[in-house]
Amino acid sequence: MKALPALLALLAALTASATASSPEAPQSLPILYDQPGDRYILRIDNRRYQMPYATKEGIARLMSAANYPRTKLLYDEYKRALEEREKAEATIRRSQANLTRENERVARLSRSLESLRSQLALLRGLPNIDLNQLLFLQDQIRSTAAALAAAEAQEAKAAAALDRTQGSAEATLRRADEARDAYVAALTAYEKPLAEIRALAMSVGSAL
Repeated sequence: MKALPALLALLAALTASATASSPEAPQSLPILYDQPGDRYILRIDNRRYQMPYATKEGIARLMSAANYPRTKLLYDEYKRALEEREKAEATIRRSQANLTRENERVARLSRSLESLRSQLALLRGLPNIDLNQLLFLQDQIRSTAAALAAAEAQEAKAAAALDRTQGSAEATLRRADEARDAYVAALTAYEKPLAEIRALAMSVGSAL
């Protein structure tokens, strides 16, 4: 049971991390279409703009600066880290459920043993003792005590397994957080050139 407070803190962290706003995939790069005349077509945000050819080179540089391949790579790494975190969450919850079952079993057997011992004490306090009942209760006490000892051993094993799972989950959670931070930073850098392209489109382009 010593692991329970730490486990609860970990589960709270897992839940908070899971419910935090998840960044979306990077938007695809704009597309440039040549056409006759002094204007080309820029497609961005599912919209099309006719743009002066004088802006094409600058927009191409902004698209290159956005570095879509690296941003998409970090996004894919982030999604893999999320999948690993989900598996870790499932594993730790299964371990917790197993420990909870063992806790309940130990508690139930402890109550049964206490009840049997109380019955034995009452029986011994009677003026006329039923020997068969006495032997029966003593046998039940021995059997229940043995079952309790076995249950406590299983409880200890379940607690140890939970500790191991908890350590693994903490490492997985850290990796997921690091992957998210790396992707968010890359996404922020990626969206700046796109914002400049968008501003150009709205200022010098003609919406189609």
